[in-house]
Amino acid sequence: MKPRVFLGIDIGGTNIELAVVGIRGRLLAQDTVETRPNDGPVNAFARIGERVSSLVGGSRDVEAAGVGCAGLVDFGRGKLLSSPNLPTWRNTALSRIARRHLGVYTVVDNDANAAAFGEYKRGVGRGARSFVCITLGTGVGGSIILDGRVLRGRKNYAGEIGHMTISERGPLCKCGNRGCLEAYVGADALVRSAMKKLRRGSGSLLWRWIRDQKRAASPRLIAEAAKKRDAAARAVFDEAGAHLGTAMASLINVFNPDVIAVAGRVAAAFSLMERSMWDTIHERAFAEAVGVVAIQRGGLGKSAAAIGAALLARQAVRERADDPRGG
Repeated sequence: MKPRVFLGIDIGGTNIELAVVGIRGRLLAQDTVETRPNDGPVNAFARIGERVSSLVGGSRDVEAAGVGCAGLVDFGRGKLLSSPNLPTWRNTALSRIARRHLGVYTVVDNDANAAAFGEYKRGVGRGARSFVCITLGTGVGGSIILDGRVLRGRKNYAGEIGHMTISERGPLCKCGNRGCLEAYVGADALVRSAMKKLRRGSGSLLWRWIRDQKRAASPRLIAEAAKKRDAAARAVFDEAGAHLGTAMASLINVFNPDVIAVAGRVAAAFSLMERSMWDTIHERAFAEAVGVVAIQRGGLGKSAAAIGAALLARQAVRERADDPRGG
């Protein structure tokens, strides 16, 4: 009998990350496929299916697959309701399409839930009873895991940490609310903050890079300048860290977590935000709860959501096997 493995699929706006995980949760193989969102989900899963056989190899069998995707997901029906990265995939039954092209049972979840579950099982959250994961990228996502279970809420909409209001009269967020965490620490917000500071004075290294060298403003460029002690760039991350600390203080007071992980593309600049983040946490959260929480950068990098999706598929298979109604 061939060894059983689980396939994880993390669908982004540009690329799809694939991960093969063994029965004990060990990462066995990885690959990347272009998303080509305008070609639609059927085309994407057809190409994934073509890649899987070489990725898995003839000596293994895929038992189930997990899909992580940014946006609102109906977990029970395996349906993507809407996604900012995939606007034309609205109301798409991803689990049905995946089963057709992969030939295995498939679960679909929000990518932040998948990333959090990956970190919880195989990353910095291992051993935690209560775990919070915040993903920093173009947007800000999040997930909460309590006693081994993803906190889903009534319709799987729980965990939208990026849309916690941290200032009632703050800047307008893409969601339509004002003062969301995402409006302060999302990638676009960091760039806006930097450009606003640069307009006040043009003597910075970051300004020279953008104006004279024509380098595109991005969180990575701002972080590069901050590490070279550029004052404007450092101020961007000091402010972002304080806003992140405000959100974390509320999460600490509400959930009393063992671990908070900061993951995602912008998490590469986490060290630049730590000092102001911790200062704000100490100001705003209960000292007793702060004393028992560890806050760390995620350990799985860009693979977190793909690994987590595979592990969610493994968990779903185990639960179906334990269901007295026969799944």
